[in-house]
Parts: sequence; structure tokens; C-alpha cells
Amino acid sequence: MIRFRNHCLAAITLALLAAAPGHARQGGDLGLGFVAGDPSGISAKIWLSDANALDLIAGFSVQEDWISLHADYVWHEFSLFPVNVGQLPLYYGMGVWTAIAKHAPALGARGVVGIEYLFSKAPLDVFLELGPGASLLPSTRFGMSGGLGMRFFF
Repeated sequence: MIRFRNHCLAAITLALLAAAPGHARQGGDLGLGFVAGDPSGISAKIWLSDANALDLIAGFSVQEDWISLHADYVWHEFSLFPVNVGQLPLYYGMGVWTAIAKHAPALGARGVVGIEYLFSKAPLDVFLELGPGASLLPSTRFGMSGGLGMRFFF
């Protein structure tokens, strides 16, 4: 079952990436791609301003048998890591998540911190993030999510 989900997510991601036009984020504020980690799945980013965005993940746990949805509001600090080409902002924020499992659905809050490389002449980014969080329903417990990913912008 997990192998089938992996193949489906990979096929959807490749189709989305193949359809992305060839211009940088300046030409579009929506990025779609993938994240590998826990959870692994599809990642989306919607830029709301020059420094703020919504980060979304729809994925599955590689450690447990559940599907999760994450929605985070993030701020970007572009001046912390100067680079010669592209941009390397640190981002941080907060959001909500839900896990859909056969026996134990859950709802919680999470923080997120990450680093992202925005290519100067390509419509993509690469990111690495960690998301400490807490399950609030049906019971309280703490956990950590994280992953490495890439998105194409259009």
C-alpha cells in the first residue's frame, strides 16, 4: 500500500513539474513540488508578499500509517545568509496539521523553521525544514516533522 502511494505521489509530482512554465518565481507566486521526510508527499507554497507565504504539505508518514495535511504561515529573512547568486532566506512560522489514520485521527499545532534556496534564473526552490508540533486532539503529545524538498513556480 505504501509503495502504491509513493508511485502515485511521484507520478502526480512529475506531471505538475512538467507542466510548469520556464520563468522564475517573480513571474508566479505558486510553487508545487515534493517533500521527502516525515511526512513525504506534495508541497505547495503560495507567496502572499515579498516576505510572507503559505506553506502547504499533503503527505504520508514513512514511520506510521497515516496521511497528513499541514498549513503554515511563514516569514522569510533574506539578509541573514548573503549569497552571490539566488537567495537563501531563513523562514519560520506557525500553523496547523491534521493526521488521518485508521484508528487515531489527530489535530494539532506546529511551528516550522527552515532554509530555502531560491534559484535566480530557474523557476524553482530547494528547502530543508523542521516542524516541532503538538497534537491537541484527541490527546496531547509532542512530535517532530521535517523534510527536504523542491518546488517549481508558475
